[in-house]
This record gives sequence, C-alpha cells and structure tokens, in this order.
Amino acid sequence: MQNIQSIKSQICRIGRIMYERGYISGPDGNISVRVDKDKIITTPSGVSKGFLNEDMLVLIDMEGKILEKTNYKPSSEIKMHLKVYQEREDVNACVHAHSPYATTFAVLRKPLDKPILAESVFIFGGYIPVAPFATPSTFEVPQSIAPYVKDYDAVLLSNHGVLTYDKDLEMAFYKLEIVEFWAKILFMSSQIGTPQVLSPEEIQKVLDLRKDK
Repeated sequence: MQNIQSIKSQICRIGRIMYERGYISGPDGNISVRVDKDKIITTPSGVSKGFLNEDMLVLIDMEGKILEKTNYKPSSEIKMHLKVYQEREDVNACVHAHSPYATTFAVLRKPLDKPILAESVFIFGGYIPVAPFATPSTFEVPQSIAPYVKDYDAVLLSNHGVLTYDKDLEMAFYKLEIVEFWAKILFMSSQIGTPQVLSPEEIQKVLDLRKDK
C-alpha cells in the first residue's frame, strides 16, 4: 500500500494547482488515487478542489463503498474513475477537469485529432477521442468511456470536460496539462490560419523516440 498521508497531501496540492490555473471552477472536477489493489482515495463531492484539506478526502473500495468514517461523500463522478481502474491495472490515478480549451473541443464534440505538436504525438499518439454525451454522475458516464479506456490515456467527455489517467497522480496531471496545451494551441492557431500537421514521416520519427525512452 502506498503512503496514504503522502498521497492525500499530493491530491490537495494538485487540486489547488488545477483551481489556480482555471482548469476547474466551483466544485467542478475530481481526483482519485488507487493506494492499494482495492482501495481508492477520492476528492469529496461538492467541495472546491482549490480549498481541499486532507480530512476531506474519502477512502473507498472498488465498489465505491466508504471504508472510513467521514462527514464527506465521495465525488459524484467516482463511477467514471472506478471504470478506469477496473479496465486498466497499470493506472493508479485519475484526474477529471473542465479546463477551458479541452472542454471547448468536448463541447464541439471534436476529437483532438491534429498532430501539430511533437509532445502530443509522443504522449498520446496524436489523437484523443470524444466519448458520447452521458448524464454527469450517472452510470451513463463509465459506459460512455468504456470503449476508449484501454487504448487511450485521455478522453474528452462530450459537453462536459476531460479525463486523464496514468500510473501515478503526477503523470495523470501532467497528461491533463498536455491535453489542455494541445487544445489551446490548436484553437489559437486555427484563428490565424490552417494549423500544419506533422507528416506521417515526422510522426514516425517522434514515435520512434518512445523506443529509446
């Protein structure tokens, strides 16, 4: 089992960064970390992630059942996180945000499919899908992302936001940053002209770098 106190501190820190950067507003967004095979720490429902403290975080099992007495309820979107953990044994952290540029593409229901940045190709292969619209907080959400979880490390949620995940919280947040930056550059460059995508040969050169990592 990971050090729970350290993980709680990290969740609060990442929550504050997300809030300060405008990736979330009000009680939006959520964070979770798998600390053991069947134990998850999640942010609470209805609380701004910019003002979290460690006592607000909730320990649950893989069914969403609360394992420790608390005055808080787990995030209403925890079903989406649990779906990722169930499908991906290599994933130990999920971050959900409503970051403006990524969410703009989600509202347009447009995937991030233009490989304009080497980083977007290296990290995501140059493509992030859009899941169909699902009513927030319901079982529709995990069902909507199910087709994409195994093959992608990020999913845009139609008219909702973005979900990223990885082996630990730092990497999951790092991927959120890359998604948002990619969406921002694509949006801004489209206002000036036609973004020039990397050629197949250029993409392959970037993908080859993965082998050397």
